[in-house]
Amino acid sequence: MDDAVAAYHEYVAERLTELRQHVLALRANVGNGDVDSAMQAWLDAQQAWQSVGAAYGSFGDLGSAIAPGSRGLEDGAANPDFTGLRRIEYGLWHGQGAGELIPVIDKLLTDVDALEAKLPETAVAPSDMPLRLHEILEDTQRDHLSGRGDQGSGLALALARADVDATQEVLDMLRGLLDNLKSGFPARLDGELAALRAAIDATQKDGAWTDYAKVALAERQAVNAALGRALESLSLVPPLFSTD
Repeated sequence: MDDAVAAYHEYVAERLTELRQHVLALRANVGNGDVDSAMQAWLDAQQAWQSVGAAYGSFGDLGSAIAPGSRGLEDGAANPDFTGLRRIEYGLWHGQGAGELIPVIDKLLTDVDALEAKLPETAVAPSDMPLRLHEILEDTQRDHLSGRGDQGSGLALALARADVDATQEVLDMLRGLLDNLKSGFPARLDGELAALRAAIDATQKDGAWTDYAKVALAERQAVNAALGRALESLSLVPPLFSTD
């Protein structure tokens, strides 16, 4: 498990570098008044954050600042404590301009820099790796496909796709250990994640993501069915690693 944790730390560092690059592009696009490019840069940044996957619980207040939710806050999105990627999503899809969004983006850059600096001392507990393998897609079901996390973009399926990739990454890091505990099980999980990935990709139109609310019911049902199968199988992973 030590090797898996070390590989995960290296993976997270690479994703945070990507996140910072996307946020810099986002800042430039917002500053130039290029809304369409800013929306794409926001999506790239949010997907980079989703791809971090297994470490959300390890990042504490910094993680909450980078990707918070407005639900539960008094005044919702208008609350000054609502910051980060989701606050920027809200602003972009509700017509806010550079004057309102640049300060939010600058704070996000500061928080990302702080997290990168803190990462070497941020330990991911070995016991967290099997848990996160299951919990990443639980978050997909609870926050994305339910619409709870959406702040106006409707891009739940694009974020779900990044969650699938993050799950695959963590599975690959645990593959040898998991195969020793339950021979052939990683291959089964590979197949179910591939089916989920294909169901999500099938919702795209001409290579572009569609607002989740506008996706055909049959396509949403296919995604939910594939997600349910994957979650059922992934729930079997943590007990396999339990030392109780």
